[in-house]
Amino acid sequence: METAHDGSMIPARAPYTRGVNRLPREIVTERTVLRSARPGDAPALHEAIATSRAEFFPWLSFSAKVPQLDTLERVSREAGEEFDQGTFYVWRVWEPDGSTMIGTVDLHGIDRDVPKCEVGYWLRTSHTGRGLAREAVAAVMDVARESLGAVRIEARCDPRNERSWRLAERLGFTFEGVARHDDRDAAGELCDTRVYAWIADSC
Repeated sequence: METAHDGSMIPARAPYTRGVNRLPREIVTERTVLRSARPGDAPALHEAIATSRAEFFPWLSFSAKVPQLDTLERVSREAGEEFDQGTFYVWRVWEPDGSTMIGTVDLHGIDRDVPKCEVGYWLRTSHTGRGLAREAVAAVMDVARESLGAVRIEARCDPRNERSWRLAERLGFTFEGVARHDDRDAAGELCDTRVYAWIADSC
């Protein structure tokens, strides 16, 4: 086992495989429940985005305009299909009683030849500042290490979104540099990207 930045032990990585790894559809942490996207998520997802849009803009592309319910339902359905295909894994983060969706965590950019992936995350404004994002992202990182055998996990953040890249640093990611004019933000403006990576001690 490896040792994380906070002294805790990291489970051994799964054996390398080129097949579609079966990742858990539900992950339970101390204060949250993460469930894979599914039909029927749209109303809760719409509420989470709408109540946090001011904070998301311009970091997240969907914050330019809150998507309609039918769009979010289609996105949820497609995300469930991609989960089964092993091309994109997204978990909706819920309060333990399932009453409120508080964010999402996902794994994308999956390359099983390395293997590596990128983690993305957001949390609704009403639930920030409690360590919930760190708890949820850390749980998904464990899954990436155990089920994907990831030896590299990336996190890419807009330099202006300090909360996002500070979270990456608290999770033990290493800052690798800034990719200049790497993307466009929700306002359509060119923006830079801070690139972070968690690297396995031995590959």
